[in-house]
Amino acid sequence: MTTIISSYDREAVQKSLREKIRRAAATAIHQEDVWAKHNIQLIPAERVVRHIYNPETRQFQKNETIVKIEKEPFTHGAMRHCFRLKKMATPPQSASNHRFHSYGWSRALNYVAKCYLNEEGEPDPNGRDSVLTDIILQYEAAHWAEKFNVNAPKKIDFIRAYALEFVDRPGSPMFAVERFIAGRDTYGCGFLKHNTNSGFVDQEIRRKTPQVFSAHSFYASQGKRLVADIQGVGDLFTDPQVLSIDYRFGDGDLGPRGMALFFKNFRHCDLSDKMGVPIFPLSRNERKHQAKYDDDESTLSEGSPLLEALMCRFKLLDDNRQHRKSIFARPTDLNCADSTDTEKRSNFSDVSKTIRKSFAASTKTMILKRTKSDVDEVATCLERALTDAVFDHTSFHRYESGDLKPRRFRESEDDASDLREKFRKHKSAALMKVVSDPMEITDQTKANLGKVHYHLACLHGMDRFPEIVPHETDDIDTPSHDIFSVIFHLSHAASLGNAQACLALARSRVGLHSSASPLLHTNVPIDFDSAKDLCRRAMSSERSPASPKAAAGCLLYQILEDEETAGCVEKLNVLEETLNFLNLAEREQAAVKEHAKNMQSRGKDDGFHIGDIVEGNYFMEGTYYPGKVIDVLDGGNSVVVQYDDDGSSETLTADNIRSVEVPAEIISYETSRLSDEEAFGVANTDEIVLLDYELLSKMGELKEKTGDRSAASELFQQAAELALNSGKMQTANKWSMRAAELES
Repeated sequence: MTTIISSYDREAVQKSLREKIRRAAATAIHQEDVWAKHNIQLIPAERVVRHIYNPETRQFQKNETIVKIEKEPFTHGAMRHCFRLKKMATPPQSASNHRFHSYGWSRALNYVAKCYLNEEGEPDPNGRDSVLTDIILQYEAAHWAEKFNVNAPKKIDFIRAYALEFVDRPGSPMFAVERFIAGRDTYGCGFLKHNTNSGFVDQEIRRKTPQVFSAHSFYASQGKRLVADIQGVGDLFTDPQVLSIDYRFGDGDLGPRGMALFFKNFRHCDLSDKMGVPIFPLSRNERKHQAKYDDDESTLSEGSPLLEALMCRFKLLDDNRQHRKSIFARPTDLNCADSTDTEKRSNFSDVSKTIRKSFAASTKTMILKRTKSDVDEVATCLERALTDAVFDHTSFHRYESGDLKPRRFRESEDDASDLREKFRKHKSAALMKVVSDPMEITDQTKANLGKVHYHLACLHGMDRFPEIVPHETDDIDTPSHDIFSVIFHLSHAASLGNAQACLALARSRVGLHSSASPLLHTNVPIDFDSAKDLCRRAMSSERSPASPKAAAGCLLYQILEDEETAGCVEKLNVLEETLNFLNLAEREQAAVKEHAKNMQSRGKDDGFHIGDIVEGNYFMEGTYYPGKVIDVLDGGNSVVVQYDDDGSSETLTADNIRSVEVPAEIISYETSRLSDEEAFGVANTDEIVLLDYELLSKMGELKEKTGDRSAASELFQQAAELALNSGKMQTANKWSMRAAELES
């Protein structure tokens, strides 16, 4: 049925809208300026270059403007000085009424400008990259907020920020600038911190939205991002930290470890169910510990008067940034006594002896008392590790029909008597009338989710969560960490195709130590068949780096050698595949080094360079295809892109090019601010492998057994050349003579 609006009704509606706009403008004009007493309008204006980030092209655009900024900071934290700044808002070209702007600088918008400090506490002239990283984080967070807002009952946003370069000052210092926010939310609260990049999650249940947004950002980005450090006034947030799967967002980006810490503390609720966020599985002991939380656990908030709270706010922000760097400091007694021996142990020549000795219990490692339920839990986990993860209706807390399962929350008598709390819960339920479809879980999401589970297992193994360990009054020797949580998360990671987790479990199944936990190999039953299946599972992982795959191949070969039941052809196939993984690992490392070389001495706003990996808007049709920059024209305004699929090239303007980071699965410490090894404090000794010349010599031996002397001779000669290049003269001479004997 179509409703016809009369001319009179239309005029009445337009008159009403005009009146609302007039009242809103009058309110804005007469609203008290909290910075009026500082007389910023009397300060001389300065010319600046504004750097605005474009999240679509992942590049910065520049333009000139003028601002007025105080000479002295009004507050500072451990890392930054903060200045009051005013900037005139630019009216749209179509605007005809500039009454607001006629008030001049006294009615200009209030901004906060932040500059980084050096070690002496002075403005850091080299803080340019840090400022630009802050800007990128704001826009990155805003991008995922837009995705969240599509179906969210309460919309959220992040303050748009940009960089100002004071070009007329010595050294052209750069400041991060964002709108000043003040006031209180609908609950009467001022500036609040809802979660951090290091695992703190505000458990005050009335603020579900920030927590669910963080979890939603992970799945919406296919596990590549998680927006943390959610803080601000109401649902307007600022100064976030984006966690990435490859540590690309500065010192505060704790990568999959930060994601693991968040999900360990994240509480699923009715909002996350309705938004289609899947459940992140937690172990039995993790769930028990989470159930002990008080629902009214305190939130980091500022309850002081407005201006005093403003002063404290930036100190809190910088204190939090400083805290990011020390989140993963481990206890001084973390390293076990046999760590040196563990580092020397590898997946090769001595493994057969190690396997034979593994049936005897190690005197250096604790074997825990286990109940029947513990044994059953471990068995379930080990079975799960060999099956592919399935995300069905139970993963989203729904019935098979797709309808939501109700969640029941325990309330105290005080809560039940709190009418305001009852009204809030009723209002929250009423707001979320539309139930979203379950979020899509792609293969990329599964791979990154597996990495998060693997890191959470390793965090347990590093004694990061002593509070999770069950304490029995009659136990004299209490373990330093919960081994059952380690096994639980390793099994989930393995089911999601994580090669590192498969390798760790495979080693434990043959009695070898693992970097994941010093308790793992003595609390998992020996099973060679399961170990072989886990090795094959690691080698077939499509989205894992080549290094753990090569290590799994070496371990599988040694198990086959020790069993003496596999034929030469089977073992030869394993060695050939392992050698391919070693070569692939070298190429991955070369790609990382090449990327690092290209990024040296380049700022984040330097535009495109020849050799950059990009995506181009093919023939301006709106579809982006991968390629490489082969030429830069017109001072960087135009770029020639050569496409990967057919080798064709095209000249495009810079705004039709998107930069592409090096693939996450091959990022290492050379391009990351924080690598896995730096984060964990020790190298992953699970991934020590046979050298390529050793593999070739073993392949030569197998070829000789099959009667193919010519192929065996060639393999021994290749092994000799590689050994010679590695400085192994005696080994090279031995294999060279072996090759000559086979040729004769």
